[in-house]
Formats: sequence, C-alpha cells, structure tokens
Amino acid sequence: MKIAGYIRVSTNNEGQKESPENQKQMILDYIEENHCDLYDFYIDVQTGTTDKREGLKRLIQDAENKEFDVIVAKELSRLGRNVELLYQLKRVAETKGVRLITLDGKVDTQDFSKQAMFGLYAWIYESESQRISDRIKSVYHMKYKSGKFMGSIPPYGYKLHKGQLLLRNDYTVDIVREIFDKYLEGWGHDKIARYLTNRDIPTPSKLIKKASASLYWQGSTVKKILKNPHYVGDLVQGRETTMNVTNKTRKVNDQSEWITISDAHEPIISREVFEQVQKLLEQKARRGRGGTRKSKHLFTNMAYCSECGHGMWYRANRKGYICGTYAKHGKKACSNHAIKEQELTEIILDDLKKMSSSLEHPNLESKIEKKVKATAKKNKSRLESIERQVQKQIELKRNALKKFINEDISKQDYDDFISMVQEKLQQLELEKIEIKKEMAESHETSKISAIIEQLRGFLQFNKLTSEMLLRFVDKIEVTENKDIKIYYKFAQVEGL
Repeated sequence: MKIAGYIRVSTNNEGQKESPENQKQMILDYIEENHCDLYDFYIDVQTGTTDKREGLKRLIQDAENKEFDVIVAKELSRLGRNVELLYQLKRVAETKGVRLITLDGKVDTQDFSKQAMFGLYAWIYESESQRISDRIKSVYHMKYKSGKFMGSIPPYGYKLHKGQLLLRNDYTVDIVREIFDKYLEGWGHDKIARYLTNRDIPTPSKLIKKASASLYWQGSTVKKILKNPHYVGDLVQGRETTMNVTNKTRKVNDQSEWITISDAHEPIISREVFEQVQKLLEQKARRGRGGTRKSKHLFTNMAYCSECGHGMWYRANRKGYICGTYAKHGKKACSNHAIKEQELTEIILDDLKKMSSSLEHPNLESKIEKKVKATAKKNKSRLESIERQVQKQIELKRNALKKFINEDISKQDYDDFISMVQEKLQQLELEKIEIKKEMAESHETSKISAIIEQLRGFLQFNKLTSEMLLRFVDKIEVTENKDIKIYYKFAQVEGL
C-alpha cells in the first residue's frame, strides 16, 4: 500500500522550523507500523486557507491519477483551513478510492463513524483562520486612522521612513509630474509608457529590485500613477480588501469605506491638476464603454514576430501587421517587423497551392502508412522499456525506505537518494509524454486523404479564409526582412 504524506506549515518562522521534520517523522512512524510503502512527501510552507499551494496541487493531481492508496497528514488543518477546499480533496479521494487519514485520529474516510465529523472539523479550522484575519484587519484600520502608511511599497516618487511618506531625492518626482503633464497634453497611457521606456527610465518594479521586474513601462502602470490620490498629499488607505479568508480575490471597497488623512505628506501634484486628470480619465472611460467591438483580422493570433515571439498587431493605417512588442514599447524592446495583410495572404495561398500539387503522388498514402506503422512499433517498444525502468525506480524507493527505517542509512542519504530517484522518474515521465505526443501526431496520417481533399476543396475558391488557416496552419513567423516561416499542423506527419 502506497502512502502519500502531506506536510504544511504557515511560515518559515523560528517557532515552526522543527514542525516539518516532526510531521514527517510521525508519518514515517505510521508507515513503519502499518507495513506500507512511502510514495512521496508533499510539502508546503503557506497558509492553509489558499488552494494555490504547489504541494497540494501535486497531491490532488497524483490522487486523480491513483498514484497512491492513502493520504496521511498530522491533522486536518495541515491539509487546509478552507471548507470548500477540504471537501474538494475529500471528493477526489473518494472518487479515486484513495483513503484520507489524519494522525490525530479525527479523520478516516473509510471509517463511517468519523465521516459525519469531517464537516465540523473543516468548519472549525476555517472559522479559526477567519477570526485571526478579522483581528489583523481591525489592527490595520486603527493604524490607518493614526496616519501611518501601512503598505510595504511606497508610491513611485516617495520613500518610506517610520511609517511616513517622504519625497525621494531623485528623478522619480519629476517623472511623476511629467506623466501628469503629458496626459493633459493628450498623450495616451501606452504612448507615455513608450516614451519612458525609450528614455531608459527604470520601471517602478525595477526601482525596488523586484525579482519579476519588467524592463518596459506598461500603460497600466502609467494609469495607476495617474489615479493615485497619494500624489496630492492625501494618505488614502483601505481602498481594497480580500473577499474573505478563503477567497483572496481583492475587491475595491466603496469610497465611503476608504480611510483618508488629508495633507498627510508633501504633495507632488496639485489638487487642480489631479482633478483635471481624473475628469479626463472618466471621459475616456465612458467613451470606451460606448464603443464598438474591434473586428478580428485574418492573421490575429496566428502571425508572430520571429525575434521576440510576440503576436503581430493589425494596424489599419498600414493595412497590415507590426510586432506587438514594438507597437507597445518601441525600438528599445524589438525592431519594426511589419508586413502588409495582402502580401502575407498571397504568400500563404501560394504555398498551400504548391503543397497541394506536391501531394499528387499516386502511392503517397500507402508509403506514409508504412512509415507510421514502423514508428508506432518503435514507440510501443520504447514505452514498454520506460515502464520497466519506472517499476525499477519505485522498487529502489521502497528498499531505501526500509533501510532508512532500519537506520542502515542516514536521513540525509535517504533524502538525497529519494531526490535522485524522483528526478529519474520525472525524466522518464517526460519521455513518456513526448512519445505519446509523437504517436498522437502520427495518428493524423489515418486522415491524410481527408487532409488532401479538404485542402483542394478550399483552394478551388482561390481565396484564403480563416477556416483554411485554422485547419492547416499552426502559426506564422515574420522576420524583420519580411521573410515568412509557416508552421503547418500536419508537419509532423511522416512523409509530408
């Protein structure tokens, strides 16, 4: 019987450092006492109210694939403090015949006498987290009213000192003023963003050395600055909040719930300028809401820049497409890959006609069928070999567990060995996925007659349509020199 051990702590704080090891040892003791095999440990360092936990996601996925027989955790709160999430896990386990056990003796999905209590314990653990969350929010509201800035990152142009916002002694203050000035001159968000990118002005996320910082200014960042009331000197907090302890989606609070402290810090923008910008933003928003939906062009989501990989954007004034990255961020981000729609249409249509002519070979279908059968036989043999290797690795894991429990090897040696075996298993799994993908693509050959017939049927109209593109073309790449590379959906079919 294979055991999946789930371990979770909320933080890496000093007081919780020993907890993962304690939980792991309790699960190992259970495995030894019940003569089971360890499938794997699933470990998270995160709050139990969220389902966005990598360990939990992997646990649920493996449960759905019936990779193990039993899930063991120290107590139900380790698996989660979210009633809906815990019931989802319980449903998956029951559907797939996986048993769920907690070592405190309160939960066992195969013990009918304990099933009725599952919902009660789930509710207790979620309620406990909600009470803690409410107390923290209450403390924050008190600090908001005291005039203390409670965010971790100050608005662009300010620095944080002892809970107070102070002007930075650098270029960022002037950049904020320039953004407001440019907008009042009629510049749009994206145009201002391109202007700042081309001037090599570091983005706000780059300034704070954020790991995922973008190199380019975004129109959304500019808009956020234009709408931020902190720039007139007011401290405005409590504008957003999470829905509840189990739903981290942020909602904008009604303006009456905002906590505003007027003239709390030195302004960058005058109230008059700020109000003018807000009116202009609202006017443009109303105009946008009343607009018509943009039509989708022939090569939208089909043509891509060969250099940066971004989709090509249609521009009516050019009657063609340009690189989306260049359109948004300018020449600092990518070069001007551009092509007329009519030119691209003619190239694709001509290529499809040539391909249709090349498929006139009388024995083409039988030749392709022979190649596919040979490839299928080879792939089947490879899959069988991989499966034998997988079973061998699983046996090695079982033996390692026995040695660890018998103290023939140290915990470090056991962990290192299991990590190595797991890496090998993942590698074998990737090989299986690739082989199955090849087999699926080769299966398309059985439809080769239909492919040829459909292609000829489309071409008799001598017009390129979206239906033709969706049926035959995967994607199109455009180079700066207007060279075109076409990726066909049946490119992997043997013989084509």
